[in-house]
Amino acid sequence: MLDIAKIRHFYFHPPPDDPERLPSREELYAREERRAVELCLQCGDDPREDSLGEHGALIGGAGKPPRDFTWDPEIRNRIPLPLAWFEHPRATATPPTPPDRVSAFFAHLSGGHLAGYPNRPTGDELARIFRSPHMTAVERDQVWHVLACIHPWDLPGLLWSGGMSVYQVARAIHLSESRQGHVIAWINLFGVPP
Repeated sequence: MLDIAKIRHFYFHPPPDDPERLPSREELYAREERRAVELCLQCGDDPREDSLGEHGALIGGAGKPPRDFTWDPEIRNRIPLPLAWFEHPRATATPPTPPDRVSAFFAHLSGGHLAGYPNRPTGDELARIFRSPHMTAVERDQVWHVLACIHPWDLPGLLWSGGMSVYQVARAIHLSESRQGHVIAWINLFGVPP
């Protein structure tokens, strides 16, 4: 259950950014509410009319109109845990996946999510890119596009059909700077504080 008092506290007193710390649920709601107010003001609108920030019940309290989120702040504001959280033995182990299965899986991802992309990589090429500790700008963009469109049921496939370790997937997410909520929520399930 969300602690509304903490959401209000974090709204007015956001903690300093710390990439080594996982934000609480309340911090994510407060962050999203601040972001909504900022966007409203940037568009020249009035936060009062949209019941945002202090003008809504979430931050302003009882007697104010309720806040209606059109998305889940816990998913939208996810950031991947630091790579150090994925360096434990279970996260660095790779499953024994036959090379033809790896190639077919990444060919499926390339064809499904990079169709129309110039010089679209083959399955073997995309597998190499995903596993690479260093990516070119084009490779980062290709991985970003795949992760932006990947279906939730294909995420576990990166491990079992793609033959990747959890660490390699986390590294690809970090290198591509992907921030897709369902992707981040899924990979963070495997993180263990160092």
